[in-house]
Amino acid sequence: MNELAGQSLGGFLLEEEIGRGSMGVVYRGRQVALGREVAIKVLPKALARDPSYMARFIREAQIIAGLNHPNIIHIYDAGESHKLLYFAMEYVQGPTLANLLHMDGVLPQHLAAEYAAQIADALDAAYKERNVIHRDIKPENLMLDRWGKIKVTDFGLARAPGHQQITVTKTLVGSIYYASPEQVWGHQLDNRSDIYALGVVLYEMVTGHRPFIGRNMPELTQTIVKGSPPAPGTYNPALSSELEHIILTALALDREQRYPSAAVLAEALRGLRLSASLPPVPRIQTPRAHIPIQPPKRPNTQRSGYMHTPQPQSRPMDTPTLPSLNIPFTPSPQPITDKVAQARKGQDTSQRGKEDPYQTQPELQSEHAEQHPWWNKLFRPPHRS
Repeated sequence: MNELAGQSLGGFLLEEEIGRGSMGVVYRGRQVALGREVAIKVLPKALARDPSYMARFIREAQIIAGLNHPNIIHIYDAGESHKLLYFAMEYVQGPTLANLLHMDGVLPQHLAAEYAAQIADALDAAYKERNVIHRDIKPENLMLDRWGKIKVTDFGLARAPGHQQITVTKTLVGSIYYASPEQVWGHQLDNRSDIYALGVVLYEMVTGHRPFIGRNMPELTQTIVKGSPPAPGTYNPALSSELEHIILTALALDREQRYPSAAVLAEALRGLRLSASLPPVPRIQTPRAHIPIQPPKRPNTQRSGYMHTPQPQSRPMDTPTLPSLNIPFTPSPQPITDKVAQARKGQDTSQRGKEDPYQTQPELQSEHAEQHPWWNKLFRPPHRS
C-alpha cells in the first residue's frame, strides 16, 4: 500500500493510494505544472511483465481519450516513467455506488432512477460515438462527484472496433454477478449487454439484493442463463410498478426483448418523474385540561381627588339645595378698618326688625349651615330695602 506515494511520474506527483483493482493501482496526485488535483492509474511492475496487461492498459487510456461526455471520466495525459505505465485522469471526490449500497443498503427509487439514467446516457454516448462496449458495469466502477453526478470509470475491459482484441473468444470477462446471459454463453456482444448489466445495478440499488445468486460459480451461471429473477417488488413493496417493469425489461433473458439502446432506457426512466416522498409527520394529540377563561382584572389605580364628584342628594322640591362639593374652605382673614366695621354695624341695626321675605326657616338654615358652613360666608341672601 502506498508503495509509490511521494514519487513523481512524468509531471505528476503521487500523494496517496485511493484504489486498487485487477488492472492497476490508482493514486491521488497533483499535476505540478498546473497545480490541479488528479487521479493517476499505474500498472504495477508485476503486471507489466505480461504483454496482454500492457496492451489492455494502453487500450483503456486510448478508449477514454476518445470519449467526451460529462458522465464519463476524462483523461489528461498518459506515458511511461521509471519503467511504469501510467495515465492521469480527473479526480472524482466522491463515493462509488458500492460505497452507498454498503452504507445505506437501499437507495431511494427516485435517486436510483436518476443515477441509472445518467449511466445510460454515458453508455449510449460511448456506443454511438466509438462503438464502445464497457463490459464491466458494476457499482464499484460507478462514482458520484461532489455535485451528485455519475462518472463511469474503469474501461479496462471495454471493447471497441479499431483496437486490438485481447480477450480470448468464449472467455468470460468482468464480474459474473453483472454478466449478461450472452456473456456467460460466450456469444458476440453488443450494447444490450451493457443494458443488462445496468439493469442488474438498478435492481440492486432499489432492493439491496442482486437478482441472481448461487453458492458456487456453476450454480450462479445456471441462475443467470435461466433468466427468472425474483420481482423487485418482493424485496421492496413500495417500489413503483413502472420502475419494476423497466428493470425486468432490461433484465430480459432474450436481448431482443430488452431496450434497443441505452437512450431509450434513459428516456423511460426519466419519464417516470419520480420524486422524493417524505413520510407523513404523525400528529401527537395531548389531552387538554379544562381551563376556565376569566376576563383580565382591571388595574387597581387610585383616582385623583379632583376626579371624585359625589352625586347630589335629592331634596324636596320646595326647598332647593346646592350639591355638596366637600371642598374644605378656609377664608383668609381680611383686615377690617374702623370705617368698614362701623358701616356694617349700622347696617345690621337698621335692618334688624324688618322681615326678610327671602329668609329661610331657622331649622333649615341651621341644617344648611351644618352641611355647608362655608356657603353662607360666601353668598348672603339679597337685602331688600
